[in-house]
Amino acid sequence: MNTLAEGTDRISLGIKLNESRKLEYRRKGYWGDATLADYWQMAVLSAPEKTAVIDLQGTCYTYAELDDAAGRVAAFLKDAGVAPGDFVSFQLPGWAEFTVIYVACLKAGAVANPVNPGFRAEELSYTLNKCETKVFFIPSHFRHFDYPAMITSLAPKIPTLRKVVVVEKEKKVDEGISLCKVIKEYFPLAGNRSRSADDLAAVLFTSGTEGFPKGVMLTHNNIIASEKALAAALNFTYLDVMLMPAPVAHAIGFHHGVTAPFMLGAKSVLQDMFKPDITLGLIEREKCTCSMGATPYVYDILRTLRTKRYDISSLRFFLCGGAPIPRHMVKESLDAGIKVMGVYGSTESVPHTAVRIDDPFERIVSTDGVAVPSVEVKVVDEARRQAPAGVQGEEASRGPTVFVGYLKEPALTDSVLDDQGWYYSGDLCTMDDNGYIRINGRKKDIIIRGGENISSTEVENILLQHPNVREAGVVAMPDQRLGERACAYVVLNNPEQKFTMEEMRAFFDKKDVAKCKYPERLEIVDSLPRTASGKIKKVLLRQDIKEKLKKEREKAS
Repeated sequence: MNTLAEGTDRISLGIKLNESRKLEYRRKGYWGDATLADYWQMAVLSAPEKTAVIDLQGTCYTYAELDDAAGRVAAFLKDAGVAPGDFVSFQLPGWAEFTVIYVACLKAGAVANPVNPGFRAEELSYTLNKCETKVFFIPSHFRHFDYPAMITSLAPKIPTLRKVVVVEKEKKVDEGISLCKVIKEYFPLAGNRSRSADDLAAVLFTSGTEGFPKGVMLTHNNIIASEKALAAALNFTYLDVMLMPAPVAHAIGFHHGVTAPFMLGAKSVLQDMFKPDITLGLIEREKCTCSMGATPYVYDILRTLRTKRYDISSLRFFLCGGAPIPRHMVKESLDAGIKVMGVYGSTESVPHTAVRIDDPFERIVSTDGVAVPSVEVKVVDEARRQAPAGVQGEEASRGPTVFVGYLKEPALTDSVLDDQGWYYSGDLCTMDDNGYIRINGRKKDIIIRGGENISSTEVENILLQHPNVREAGVVAMPDQRLGERACAYVVLNNPEQKFTMEEMRAFFDKKDVAKCKYPERLEIVDSLPRTASGKIKKVLLRQDIKEKLKKEREKAS
């Protein structure tokens, strides 16, 4: 039974939890009393000497070793004033230390908040203040970026921040608290701090059409149900070795690359920067059985396999999510000995659907799968009434995996999560008579660049801050490798004063935003097409850039 304090806390966070659905999920065994900390402890007891995680740099922990290290970090968190339910943020790439800090959060009863390593001052300030983060873990150096320098200037703007801990993976630092020092100086926390399975375990931020990151709140039961569902759909067991080349701060990496392996006592192999030859080399060396990433990963892997042979016979499948998989890519992958299968979901509902291992070829090529166990999927019209098979509509899902709301955004939560537990994704799809869906596009105005969701509204708002930009419309332009890239249509205040790609990039640099959000094509126009109500007709802009790209290809050939 929840205490008054817990109930008040859930209201302040904006948690939306349907009590009747909760009872049903418990009756069916989808939800229970075990937390992720309990699952971790069972893995340690079951296979203490087994490798839990290894990363590209060779940092390796057995389950027992990682449990000891995480216990020491948990003791530090408690000493730093982190109480159960407080937020701990960590901006790390795919390093073994990510798992150490994540497990430490579980032991300390903290809410884990993994942060995209590409976030810079503007996004970080918003995220950390939204979470009221108490402790923040950062790399000393990653991809030529100095994280300590950034946080030194940012820390005064985060009033709740008590400690910053540096992970010295690529470069040593002379000042501050290092993770190595914490592990060396603290004794492991005696026992886990009590949390309920219905309490928040993690908050992952995802960009949306509103132009600011949204904190997706997930309970222990949400995450446990999610990974059980995917494991049941794909026969993922303790015998598997999961290679994760995708960012671990994203839903795919966090759930399937880190959480699922330890829940099942499997082995996790982390790759901090995707390079196809390194990915193939890791599969060969570690005998990886499963992997997952966005379509550009598959594109690059196939190109590499054309020039060099690797022993990838251990690989059972490569799951592809983040964007629909081109049919030709699935066929080429199968010819190359890689079974690429579609999986569809979102940060709010991980996962919705997946292709099955024994599905016939046509379903693997032509669909994004069928609902995973415990999850219901339907297609609805504009009035949210169920659409007939074969008729396009919005995809909606319901089940124990669905999130419990956006952090401190109850109105935004209510707009996508109804009182019956249905989450409305904003994605357009069709469903066949057997329940298999095909994603056709998005209602949301989101650009998916290699699996990375970019809000066009956010990019437009940045452009509009430039003194010579009067109007801006940002749309997705098709790209063979990444799926989509951002194209900016801009109306200038002073057309005689040129506005170049170089100037635009320099402006985005100055704004301290992630590089994936930079527009990769600039079109200067006299005016933007608008509706009578003043909204930009982005469908016309998309048509325009497609026609331009087509003409350029024809001219080049």
